[in-house]
Amino acid sequence: MGTACEIELKNTGMTRREALQTVGVMAATVATAGTATSAMAGDGAAKTTAAARAANRIEVNHEWGTLKEVVCGIPHLVFPATVPKVFYNFMPAKGVAFFEKNRGKVLAEAEPELFKKQTAQMNAAAGILKKRGVKVYRPNAVNDKVVLSYQENIFPPSIAQMYPRDPMLVIGRHFIETSLMWPMRRRERFGIRPVIAERLKHSNAQVVAMPPAFPAKADAEGVYGPGPFIEGGDVFLLGRDIYVGHSGNATNLAGIQWLQQYLGDPYRVQKVPLSKKMLHLDCCLATPRPGLAIVCREGFKDGLPKFLSGWKLIDVSLEDAHTKMATNGLVIDRKTIMIASGLDDLAKALRAVGQTVIETPFDEIYFYGGSFRCWHHPLVRESKLEA
Repeated sequence: MGTACEIELKNTGMTRREALQTVGVMAATVATAGTATSAMAGDGAAKTTAAARAANRIEVNHEWGTLKEVVCGIPHLVFPATVPKVFYNFMPAKGVAFFEKNRGKVLAEAEPELFKKQTAQMNAAAGILKKRGVKVYRPNAVNDKVVLSYQENIFPPSIAQMYPRDPMLVIGRHFIETSLMWPMRRRERFGIRPVIAERLKHSNAQVVAMPPAFPAKADAEGVYGPGPFIEGGDVFLLGRDIYVGHSGNATNLAGIQWLQQYLGDPYRVQKVPLSKKMLHLDCCLATPRPGLAIVCREGFKDGLPKFLSGWKLIDVSLEDAHTKMATNGLVIDRKTIMIASGLDDLAKALRAVGQTVIETPFDEIYFYGGSFRCWHHPLVRESKLEA
């Protein structure tokens, strides 16, 4: 297994043994700072002092905090033998056709040239982060048939590891392994666990896994349940205010309720109703800095969220939001954002309000329905959290 912070993609795969060894790492037992009794913490926890944990903190409080450590995706995709009905709600037509064409295949074997292009684009983006001093972790590619067959009684063996935004969630020092609606994506955790296990064990992180989803097949609309489900792409952090998208395609009401109950006071978890054309909230919203947002108005079922009142808004079209994931950028700090090349109007508008815009190709990735925000999940962002 390669080093956890390695930038270059090493598609070596994860063995069943490695997967099983990490089952306890993200156990559904909370690991509190300075506590050695958590299943996640392991035998070595007692040797880690509270001061050492604080120095190796995990913390994200705002979307625009200065990025210091991050998990970024890899282009590993084992296509399912069937395409879920829910895909047709939000997936660009090109992405749907691509999944239909390659049912049951492995991306690297079925589309070797595309795989090379995706690898190059992802590695280039990771390289930009590395040059800016950001520590980047990459999941292990999951190839083991046992792992790929997890819950195969309700969905065929398959996995997609481009978008680690969704199977994990960092709020403050809480590290949450989420529960995802689509069973194929529930397998992604097994590629992430090994590469951040040690990082979490020696940190201040309070680690918890959401209750596992009931292993039921999809209903007539293609929706799995009852959950609870929370997907990271739906969750926006604005200090103590946490906004959670709800389109019916991913996060559900039970998941939103679970998140509020888990976080407790002083957090305020608020639902944002979305159109079924959107998978997640980050498909129609970005908040590069306080008071500035990128929005696709058509994505919001009941109009823009009230918190955006008085903010400077940059509008993008439904076409650009849907086919180019225009709102789905990567905020490096409150002055800097990375977006996909080809969004010229958006880049111009961002620069006009003082943002530094880094453009890099991502067109071989975003046609799946996810771009830069989906492709990364922060472990550490530096920002000041008000009471």
